[in-house]
Amino acid sequence: MYLYDILPENLFSILASKNKGLYVNTLFVLLDAFKQHLRISKDELVSMIVSKLEYDIFYADFSEDELYENEQSLSGKAHFLIRKLKSAGWILVEIENDFREYVTVPGFSYRIIQLLSDIANASDTENFAYVYSTYSSLKNADETRNTYEMITALNDSADRTEKLVESLKSLYHSITYYNQQLIDTADVNSVLHSHYDIYQKEIVERVLKPLKIRDSVPKYKIPIQIILKKWLIEENTVNEIVKYMSVSKNTDPEKCRNDILKKIHYIIDTYDGIEKDFIKEVDKKNTQYTRSTAQKINYIINSDQSVRGNLITILHLLSDNKSSDRTYELISDTFEIYDLSFISDESLYSRKRPIKREKTSELIMSADTAEFKANAQKMANEIMSRKFSRKNVSAFVEALLEGKNEISTNEIEIRDDNDYIMTLLSVVYADDKDSKFNINFQDGFVKNGNYKIPLMIYRRKYSVS
Repeated sequence: MYLYDILPENLFSILASKNKGLYVNTLFVLLDAFKQHLRISKDELVSMIVSKLEYDIFYADFSEDELYENEQSLSGKAHFLIRKLKSAGWILVEIENDFREYVTVPGFSYRIIQLLSDIANASDTENFAYVYSTYSSLKNADETRNTYEMITALNDSADRTEKLVESLKSLYHSITYYNQQLIDTADVNSVLHSHYDIYQKEIVERVLKPLKIRDSVPKYKIPIQIILKKWLIEENTVNEIVKYMSVSKNTDPEKCRNDILKKIHYIIDTYDGIEKDFIKEVDKKNTQYTRSTAQKINYIINSDQSVRGNLITILHLLSDNKSSDRTYELISDTFEIYDLSFISDESLYSRKRPIKREKTSELIMSADTAEFKANAQKMANEIMSRKFSRKNVSAFVEALLEGKNEISTNEIEIRDDNDYIMTLLSVVYADDKDSKFNINFQDGFVKNGNYKIPLMIYRRKYSVS
């Protein structure tokens, strides 16, 4: 299908005009109105544009635009902006039964504006969590053993795995882009702004850090593969999925089987090589970019031929004992340099001189370190078994639940280090067969007093009636 069979041919004309910044901001206001209202009144949209873009409209140059006589005021220019969006094909304006004008946003228009908004506000977009989502959906399906849920989890996992690979490829190319931009940057402030204000937020905080901590491949890789390999071994499981799919889609069972096996092997194989093939390469690219940034700043500073740069070079040479005398001889005929010193409150004291300690009798240590280590280990095990035993951890969780069937970590209070350690150990002991509770992890963390713990939900294995 030809693209401009769907899009108006002059759709992007306003984004290449003199007031392109104003038009983009107007589209963002339209996006806000779309998300707030089912029916967008033209009058309400005008009010939103005036309220949010008053400063931009006031300083915009409309000399090349054909404004009507009634479009010279602030409100009139807002009407003009809507008229331009309509003529370019971004919106439709219709009069409905109440004789009021309403703005309609076509589907292609909404998707393009949302994409522009995501690009402009990259740091505000949601961090991807493809790895955790894959693990979570497969784990739930494996526990319920509901055929429909297993098919859905498998399809979603294959899609998320593909998107994870695409995201890592995009990340790799994004870092390469920043590296290329670094080559063309000749100002220190621009390098620092690009690295700390843009790169750190868009790449490190939004993608790299979650990929290492919250959505960690090493953390969830093995559990994902264990679940899928278990499904492969259990022939009855695959047969049930094939039977369900072939009936629901009226498709050849053998074709369904091939599709299922292909997706399972794709996910397993992708996670086998994703660290080596993608994450390692991304880390190398990030390290290269960080090193290049430091080298670029150092190069710009040292190669600065301005008065400031020359002064820095001279001061460096004067501070070097080997070159200071020769440098002073060369510049003494050009300008005078004085040695300046000052007295401060720190100058009015005598530095304490170290006193040599007299040799005293030596402290004799026992040579039998093996016995000492064994006793220390024994005492440590006794403390752990008494204070942080499985029984005490189970009692701690029971006290948190207080007769409830479930409770979230954002509802509990961590009072001291003991509570914090109990919380960590409860995660370790939750998978024991004798444990009376399960733990379901959610996205994010909870700040509880001086402690930061994962957002998770404690659930009893057997509900309290």
